[in-house]
Amino acid sequence: MKRGIYRIKGARDKKKEPGESLGERLARLFEIPGEICGNRPKVTAIGRGEVLIENFKGIMDFQSDMIRINTNNGIIKVTGEGLTIREITNDEIIIGGKISNIDYDA
Repeated sequence: MKRGIYRIKGARDKKKEPGESLGERLARLFEIPGEICGNRPKVTAIGRGEVLIENFKGIMDFQSDMIRINTNNGIIKVTGEGLTIREITNDEIIIGGKISNIDYDA
């Protein structure tokens, strides 16, 4: 019986994306959604009145018309009127108010 190291078919065919972590590569290989294993931010806008940002690192700037959130992939800037932080945990933040823009800065 022949012994050795065997590769999974197709694992070599797919190219690694820049900045992709080991967890994200494994998630892609096993077809698991990337946000479950990765540390990339997930931004969900609910209408124009609420934004949920998951996997954030911290708040960089807070004003009533602009909030800047630090993430592993850069800064997310939310602008609008009467912005407030409705809820915050270690992993996610919910911003409320009249939202006009969501910008991604590298």
